[in-house]
Amino acid sequence: MTERDTGSETRRDQLFDRRTYLKGVAGVGATIAASMGAAAQSGDYEEVVVGANQSVTYTVGSGETLENLLIDISAHNAKFYIRANGSDWAVRNIGIRGTWDDDTKEEPFIVNVTAGGTGVVENFYWADGTAPFDSQRTYGGAATGCYVANSHAGTLIMENMNLQGFSDNGVYGSSPGDLSSHPSGGGGGGEVIIRNSYAADCAPAGFRLGSDGSRLENCVVTNCTRNYWGFYHDTAVVDCDLSDSSQHGDIVVSDSYWDHAATVTARNTYFETTGKHGSNGRVVGSSADRTPRTKPDQVEGVPLTPEEAAAGTSSADPSPPTNGDEDDGTDDDGEVSEDAHLLAFVTESDARLAEYEFTAEGPVEFATAPYESPSGGSIEGSSSNDYIESDNGTYRAGGATGGGYGDAFHVDGPVTAIDLDQPDAMWIELDGEEMTVEEVIEATAEEEDDQQDDDAEDTSNLLAFVTESDARLAEYEFTAEGPVEFATAPYESPSGGSIEGSSSNDYIESDNGTYRAGGATGGGYGDAFRVDGPVTAIDLDQPDAMWIELDGEEMTAEEVIEATSGEDDREDRPSHAIVIDGTESDEPVSYSFKVSGSIEKSTYRDASIDDDDIIDGNEIEGTVRNSTDTYWFSGDIVDFWLNGNARVDVEYDARE
Repeated sequence: MTERDTGSETRRDQLFDRRTYLKGVAGVGATIAASMGAAAQSGDYEEVVVGANQSVTYTVGSGETLENLLIDISAHNAKFYIRANGSDWAVRNIGIRGTWDDDTKEEPFIVNVTAGGTGVVENFYWADGTAPFDSQRTYGGAATGCYVANSHAGTLIMENMNLQGFSDNGVYGSSPGDLSSHPSGGGGGGEVIIRNSYAADCAPAGFRLGSDGSRLENCVVTNCTRNYWGFYHDTAVVDCDLSDSSQHGDIVVSDSYWDHAATVTARNTYFETTGKHGSNGRVVGSSADRTPRTKPDQVEGVPLTPEEAAAGTSSADPSPPTNGDEDDGTDDDGEVSEDAHLLAFVTESDARLAEYEFTAEGPVEFATAPYESPSGGSIEGSSSNDYIESDNGTYRAGGATGGGYGDAFHVDGPVTAIDLDQPDAMWIELDGEEMTVEEVIEATAEEEDDQQDDDAEDTSNLLAFVTESDARLAEYEFTAEGPVEFATAPYESPSGGSIEGSSSNDYIESDNGTYRAGGATGGGYGDAFRVDGPVTAIDLDQPDAMWIELDGEEMTAEEVIEATSGEDDREDRPSHAIVIDGTESDEPVSYSFKVSGSIEKSTYRDASIDDDDIIDGNEIEGTVRNSTDTYWFSGDIVDFWLNGNARVDVEYDARE
């Protein structure tokens, strides 16, 4: 670790008007330690005041630490630079006083961790930001709070940061996820984990991440043009509060130039708006129902002044994110029974951080296994590192562990899906017995089936809309005569994407027992719903890029409608068809008719469903232009009126 004076022909005693200090650990040259004075005691720090038009640079290498330092850049055009590179380094207890007043693009603080290594940024305060901020908040420029290098390939943990007023991101951490076509080349793919931190008034984002496994944990971000930007790949926001985005959204996904199919998963996180920077990407999860935190003093450990940061202290009065009164990490009051299974995820002793996730139809709680792993590590779930979420009785839980340790849960009900990030480094145990994913699902399902032998049969169907891997955003809509709920398919799409409905991206509406639902998806992903009742209409925006599955079987729209209509109801269904073909007419064709029986809209003979066509009992009024309208009806046509150029066909018993 070295310090370099970049002022032109200026000695250090002229550059700083107070004593400078740099505290080193293993690997730091003794000459530097001696020249900087005696070591600071706990809570002490040294102050560096940078003169006008001058700068100071600190370089941190493998095994080195920069700490307990207050850097004052209040003078005109005063600057600092920190360069941390290598493995097992730390930059902690650093306070920056003063505004960066040069509006040219610069990155004062650059960090990089080599493959297999770890870097730590802790207790970093820079809330005076850049100037002029207001003129830069849309376009970027000036200084970045912290930039993570494209080559970052290890694990970077950033904690207790207070970053405000930056015009080129509070943390610019997406470059490790750069695609191979990027001018800088493919990124190193290292994880960036930001914990217990605060960002505000930043552009184009407060926190911007883009490598697999990167995430925000217990952070508060407010009034940024994008509070969180998941630029590439799969990232997550956990236990966070994101509010009052000034432009594009609290959670924004992907980028219009690269248009990568990025995914941001939100868990126990409050957010008000989402957005896509381009047509691709998706946000998974819905907002937590609570009053959001908006101040830095509501986050544990965040320094509120540069002096607090330099001394390694904080006067914050934290209020951790909660939903209601739960205290066990779950989202509702579901309790497991005494007969619940112990489900454990255990790692090899040399395993790095391995992630997992599972879903279950019944309550899930954190647990501690009554035995150790073969490596001697504990096996226990923890609300601080892992998560449990619930939605209408369906539970999703997961986390990450490694190094011979494991995570454990009590599960009361069938496990329906399990996903392991590193199956070669992690295995699954059910009640102490090692099992495959399929064996766990089968073992827990058999018990549930035995318990429900006397219960009424579940008549709902799993309706899924699945896309090709190269599909752009494809929209869909369907109507059903019975309840509809968001669902998660217990399998992936052929492209390996998840198939699940989400209240943040899709919708379900109901009106007098008729349900209309729909949404949009793409990039090899899919959306899923539970439908209890007949599906009466389906409309696909891009039928060449999207297909329909009913209970896992690919079907046409007509086949889904037929299959869900119910064999017992066939005699009561309207079976005659009236087709009003206006494909040759450039002008609207108006029509109305009345039947003696019942009537319903249909997609028969490639007809479209028009919301403006009105069915009132056994009467219909509608218009058609350059398209076809079709209706199923029973009985006879007792009145008919048409104004315009259209072909009308009536087919009796067209529906077998």
